Amino acid sequence: MRILLFCALTFCLFVTGQTVFTQVEWAPVSQSDLDAVAPVVEPDADAEAIFWEVRLDNEKRTKLFYNHYVRVKIFTERGRERFAKIDIPFTKGKKVEDVAARVIKRDGSIVNLSSTDIFERDIIRAGKTLIRAKSFAVPGIEPGVIVEYQYKETFKGDTADNERLIFQRDIPIRRVTYFVRPYKGMTMSARWRNMSAVRFVDAGDGFMSTTVENVPALREEPQMPPDDEVRRWALIKYTGAFFNWRWVGNAFGLLFAEATKVDGDIQSKANELTAGLSDDDRKLEAIYTFAQSKIRNVSYDRSMTEEQREKIKNKKATDTLKRGMGHSDEIDLLFAALAKAAGFQVDLILAGDRSESFLDPKTADNPRAVHWTGISVTGKHGSVLCSPGAPFMPYGIVDWYEEGVGALMANERVYRWTVTNISPPNRNLSTRTAKLKLLEDGTLEGTVRIQHLGHEATSRRRGQFERSPAEREDAIRKIVLANLGSGEITSVAIEDFEDSTKPYTYSYNVRIPNYAQKTGKRLFLQPNFFQFGKSPLFASSERRYSIYFEFPWSEEDTVEIELPKNYEPDSIAEPNEINEKSDLGNLKNKYDFNPETGIFKAERHFYFGTSGRLIFPVSAYKPLKTLFDLFHSADSHSIALKQKQ
Repeated sequence: MRILLFCALTFCLFVTGQTVFTQVEWAPVSQSDLDAVAPVVEPDADAEAIFWEVRLDNEKRTKLFYNHYVRVKIFTERGRERFAKIDIPFTKGKKVEDVAARVIKRDGSIVNLSSTDIFERDIIRAGKTLIRAKSFAVPGIEPGVIVEYQYKETFKGDTADNERLIFQRDIPIRRVTYFVRPYKGMTMSARWRNMSAVRFVDAGDGFMSTTVENVPALREEPQMPPDDEVRRWALIKYTGAFFNWRWVGNAFGLLFAEATKVDGDIQSKANELTAGLSDDDRKLEAIYTFAQSKIRNVSYDRSMTEEQREKIKNKKATDTLKRGMGHSDEIDLLFAALAKAAGFQVDLILAGDRSESFLDPKTADNPRAVHWTGISVTGKHGSVLCSPGAPFMPYGIVDWYEEGVGALMANERVYRWTVTNISPPNRNLSTRTAKLKLLEDGTLEGTVRIQHLGHEATSRRRGQFERSPAEREDAIRKIVLANLGSGEITSVAIEDFEDSTKPYTYSYNVRIPNYAQKTGKRLFLQPNFFQFGKSPLFASSERRYSIYFEFPWSEEDTVEIELPKNYEPDSIAEPNEINEKSDLGNLKNKYDFNPETGIFKAERHFYFGTSGRLIFPVSAYKPLKTLFDLFHSADSHSIALKQKQ
């Protein structure tokens, strides 16, 4: 999470206090920088960092200090708007101090930031993750000014070993400089990612420094890989530090075996849960349901304070069973012990995070490259990966970013590398139905019901579980209106929010003026209601980065529209079926009109990502763009309604 926050915003400060110190050292500002009217790195940039300096100090063995100094030149009105308000994200456990910021105008006059201008707010809340921000308006900002800031971060219990040096951000930078002071007696090396290697030189006082010049901005593209796969950065390693995957795998395997020992209580509960069940999947589902729904998950318990959570520590699975509560990983271990008692082979899975990088076991040399993922259980019909400690996670899958990625599998006897499976499109199915009525003026109104399975359901539940029912309903309303534009959404209702065995379901009433366009005596109607207002996925004709989809998905839509009494379809011709030649994706529409009821029915069947194909090289961009343009054209297909004779 620290790395996420470090990279999240180009112009960000991490701060927990509101004091802005005026007694700081500022580097001299050249007249040429004050007079500059055009950027150096990218001709069309709205703003450009003149320099971005970071001092990374590991002089103290158990503390890590970051000192940041950034100077930005504003060139355009868009640049002014972008940096007019600064969000300064932070999380619990991070100490930030010595914050200072100022604006230097073209005439050399200076406007300092006042501590009274800083306020605090939540910017992201998802599951257990809460990111707050100190926010402030930059004083006196306008095109032509220079904005600069400094701050210091302190991390306890951390070292410079396996730290990331970020060289590329979403603003062009003329000069990026890092000063790194490793702990006394340690030598340092760097692993360069997405960039050529740059030499470190002695900078005095134990610091080593390196500089990279004229770094272009990291430009966002639709469906691009995670930042670590495209951004220019380096991983710092202590060459004297011992690290070996065999040691890590064996150590975790032994700890896992000790924590999941089967005693009388575990065996008795396993026998009880699987009594009368002969099928492996049914046995495991029974154990999974018990662990997830009957054991109190203190990691996600909204009624508990952080201090109360920290007091609960179960050393073994049997402790979690007896107490009836445990943290997420402890619930996973209980599930493993019960499955072991039921006769299954169990393994601990530590996987990479595909939302951050694509872990390659052959080159991975960083223990932070893997994290606790879940339990692999093997029976007569193969293996299944489960994580009952993850709230709202259905049986048999893990989070999307833990699928299709390198993973360390360990038990008491052996460890090995594997690649986790990717769930097929039908596992991540969205079923959407709409019963609507079209008025003669083109207004469309009616009821909508949507059900999500798999990753879409889990991510929605996980992101909203701390919100009130009213806040959840408001979030749905905003998502729907983002596509519809003008329209009215009422009577939003969410069903089975807490029950991961059921689809994430919500419904609402909708009213959209001018949904159908009236021209003379005709109405032009888009039958695919759920695609209304959506833009093409890929707009640009050029592509810089690979194309990447998070997970396969499928959609089943049924839309029934009662037409005005005096109107009927001029034609019900459907768009052609679109089927990629290797069956990567498919879209099929079926239209039908019942003249007796006056109801026009549109069915849509879509899937994408078969065989776990989710990442494509730049060379595949044009055919992929063509495919999704065809999807969009079919989804936007309209039919003409004529007045009856």
